[in-house]
Amino acid sequence: MITIIAKFSVLPGKTEQFIKAAIDVTRETRKERGCLSYKILQSEKNEGSFTFVEEWLNDTAIEQHNGAKHFKRFLSEIEPITDGDIQIDRFVKVPSIFF
Repeated sequence: MITIIAKFSVLPGKTEQFIKAAIDVTRETRKERGCLSYKILQSEKNEGSFTFVEEWLNDTAIEQHNGAKHFKRFLSEIEPITDGDIQIDRFVKVPSIFF
């Protein structure tokens, strides 16, 4: 399993537009094969700060998601309303006898 944390900074006055686009992409992404979880979080302190928490079965599922029409549409919709680059981090579970 691979976890992706993607952070977005939305321009002032564009929060509702971003939320609509995020809801649309989330609805379609959750139907994808290999998507284990896909959540949108909004900062309590900064309404223009959003974080996506994604869990994927493997790299193939991520590659298919990145090529999906709904994901490409999302990126084009948010490009003019976000400030700066998307911050993306990938994580894998640390093996342990305790988990």
